[in-house]
Amino acid sequence: METKQLSVSDHAIATDMLFETKSAVKDFAAAITEVTSPEIQTFLVQELRNAIKQHEQIYNFLQDGGIYDAYNVPEQLSKDLSYADRALNNT
Repeated sequence: METKQLSVSDHAIATDMLFETKSAVKDFAAAITEVTSPEIQTFLVQELRNAIKQHEQIYNFLQDGGIYDAYNVPEQLSKDLSYADRALNNT
């Protein structure tokens, strides 16, 4: 499968989406521990599951495209520096 390199703005958007879904997972988990209504807790558990699925899909998209690899930190740091350089130089 041929992969197309993302533009700087597309890369930033996809990365932001990944971080936002991770934040949503944390927020839903915290809310579940605070809520007292069983109905709201059930709703929040379903939303937590949805957020986890979305995070997985976005991560897989970025990983499959060679953009993000959480399991190879040195390589990821090198990629991040390259992305930052591209963004700053707008190339």
